[in-house]
Amino acid sequence: RIRSHAIARGGEHAMAHALTPCASSSSSAAAAAARGRGAGRARAMASVGAKYSSLGCRGVFAGDARGRDGGGWCARVQRGDYIAREASAVRSPAEVINFEGLQLEMDESGAERVKLQVEGWKRWTWRGYECNYISAGENNDGPIVTLVHGFGAHSYHWRYTIPALARAGYRVYALCMLGYGWSPKVEEEYSMELWGQQVIDFSREVAGATAEDKTFIAGNSIGALAALYAASTAPDSCKGLILVNSAGNFEPDAAPGPEKKTLAQQAVGNADDQGGDTIMDKLRETFGRVTATGIFYFTKVRIKTILQQVYEFDVDDDLVKSIDLAAQDPGAIGTFYQLSLAGSRTKIKPSDLLRDWTGPLMLLWGEKDPWMTPTKAQRILEIKPNAKYVPVLGGHCPHDDCPTASSDAMKAFFADVGA
Repeated sequence: RIRSHAIARGGEHAMAHALTPCASSSSSAAAAAARGRGAGRARAMASVGAKYSSLGCRGVFAGDARGRDGGGWCARVQRGDYIAREASAVRSPAEVINFEGLQLEMDESGAERVKLQVEGWKRWTWRGYECNYISAGENNDGPIVTLVHGFGAHSYHWRYTIPALARAGYRVYALCMLGYGWSPKVEEEYSMELWGQQVIDFSREVAGATAEDKTFIAGNSIGALAALYAASTAPDSCKGLILVNSAGNFEPDAAPGPEKKTLAQQAVGNADDQGGDTIMDKLRETFGRVTATGIFYFTKVRIKTILQQVYEFDVDDDLVKSIDLAAQDPGAIGTFYQLSLAGSRTKIKPSDLLRDWTGPLMLLWGEKDPWMTPTKAQRILEIKPNAKYVPVLGGHCPHDDCPTASSDAMKAFFADVGA
């Protein structure tokens, strides 16, 4: 049998149409097929658009691809479009697959992903801390790919991307940044500069990136900013950059730090106001810590609800469990307080980093994202008109929400840049 995965369902963002003049499809049959139902699913996917072969997206049905001024391009995957999975033997979702020592499994739709391990994966010592990471295809001949997660996530969030790229010949490394996932929960002075430097060090020390053997770097949400920092600060070891629903304010006059402060960020205030010796300073910090603790517990019991708000497809229990595991760490509450101050500690502007990066750039965008809408992608494209823009009908984390489309788009970008 040939397993299939639908990458689109539901309605369209009006702004997405402003970004790219592609035709829309809105049939209820397509929506049903996107949920994996309907007897005509296989027949719908039999139609393949040959003109999309350059995108590396096998089995694209309908849609459009048009050139952008300045050499960039946009590959729009519309509602009702499908990307077929590679043919494979039907496996039980519970069956464990050993891939070069990495345990994989098939999800209920037949997609291959990393199997959740409560104890985590490999370790790398950075500034005295034992940080976690996942790797696959280390002995492959293809380019290096470094993957950077977003806020509250971890290396396991790239669970679909890791095997997809490794099986395609790439050397894949996904980091748990300090303070997240299976990496230590410590009260450090977190900032985008700190995480960006960690990505640089990880790509060189663990992935082995050099001036002669550079790495592609892909980051999601705030991980996209860490990836952007790494690429623009250390271009000598970066081959190309992928921003996946990037956080950050890219307006020209925007100040450093978060575009819009979260409730926790508002509660803790600015890093410059913390750590003073006066009574008011201590009261301010105590209030911030108590408030952050309350928000932490309120968020902890709503993990699945929050994820579902920014995912287009259903969120599975393993993803929820993986995030809850990190929240159970004894140091998680203090870390959450410090993470909430990271934005006010960040001094560099995203727009400056973007202008500094002169290498290949792709924007992989889940256009159903309620947080980082396509308007942000449009702003980035105004700064970098040659960037390749690939929207998919997923949410804030398209690499996990619609993994086949996302992995295929990444492989196409890598092939376009060249070895």
